[in-house]
Amino acid sequence: MAANVEQTVHQIQHDCQNLLKRVAPMRRVLRFGIVLQLGMLLGLLSFVRSMPAEPKVYTVDPARSELVVQLFKTGIGGPLAHDHVVRATQYTGQIQADLADPTKSVITVEVQTAALQADEPTLRQKYGLTKPLSEKDRQDVQAHMQGSEQLDVARYPTIRFRSTQITQQAEGQYTVTGNLTLHGVTQAVTFPVQGKAQAGFLHGWGSFRLLQSHFGYKPYSAFLGAIRNQDEVMLHFDIVAGP
Repeated sequence: MAANVEQTVHQIQHDCQNLLKRVAPMRRVLRFGIVLQLGMLLGLLSFVRSMPAEPKVYTVDPARSELVVQLFKTGIGGPLAHDHVVRATQYTGQIQADLADPTKSVITVEVQTAALQADEPTLRQKYGLTKPLSEKDRQDVQAHMQGSEQLDVARYPTIRFRSTQITQQAEGQYTVTGNLTLHGVTQAVTFPVQGKAQAGFLHGWGSFRLLQSHFGYKPYSAFLGAIRNQDEVMLHFDIVAGP
């Protein structure tokens, strides 16, 4: 009886060893399959993360934005003349924004020159131009600005800008380079911009100087140059764009 029990035990042990030998390769295959699937999943996640995000298009809102140019008097008759301020009233623009990497964004703006407005009283006050300017004088400034010797709006109906490079200087501070087309002449310009994204909108603002003569026209001049505008003007921008 004892011999039979012992023989049975040995047979069970032998059968278990054979079973383990059969199962072991299957376990290795199972482990390999799991590792392979995990590897493929990690590879897919890595690929997705490396794919560039589609830029989101934001449209400039003129009702919440402002584009203004300041012109400054000079010449021996300067004390009798006025500084001027000109506001763009009709313009469009877009920002193709890469929020993960703002340096990959692209900014475009187009201004209708016929809709530029010179020396609006409230705007003169905002920019500290307190010297009185009559409505007749304002109309004369408007006519000269739009005429053939200045912006020549009939021939050059738009002013256009398109950025070509954006570099980040610090958090919320950028340097923008792009092509500005004015009076039919395109010149590269570079200027600083402060910007932020907030509540689903992009907000950028700043100022920079440029020379009118670089764009193929001379500053306004009268009385043999005794009264004239400086060649250098100051452009102020405060842009809000939304999706």
